[in-house]
Amino acid sequence: MSAQSRITCSCGRQIEGREVLQQGYFMTAWRPVWVYVKYRCSRCRMLGERLVDYTQWTDDALSSEPAGPPAGLPIDLPSTGEIADAEIAAFADRLRSLRFADLDQLADSLA
Repeated sequence: MSAQSRITCSCGRQIEGREVLQQGYFMTAWRPVWVYVKYRCSRCRMLGERLVDYTQWTDDALSSEPAGPPAGLPIDLPSTGEIADAEIAAFADRLRSLRFADLDQLADSLA
């Protein structure tokens, strides 16, 4: 598939088939010249329209690709088990005791 047949939103996200609201062809004489695609981006919710040259259009231009990691890569998830009620209570107590200065310090450490 050519890079020109892929439709991207103005936010940079590639449009998938499930986001297409309307698709059609602009015809001249007896053959299509343009492919019309109307979509709503799932990231920014913008409603958009694109005209793609029919000679560059492929049917898999709107196919969705898997969102997860490639199949060959192993995923290491820590096996910590279930969260105990005591851990939830301790976390809630810790949240209640936070001050604005603590939040500022946390924000500075993340930047």
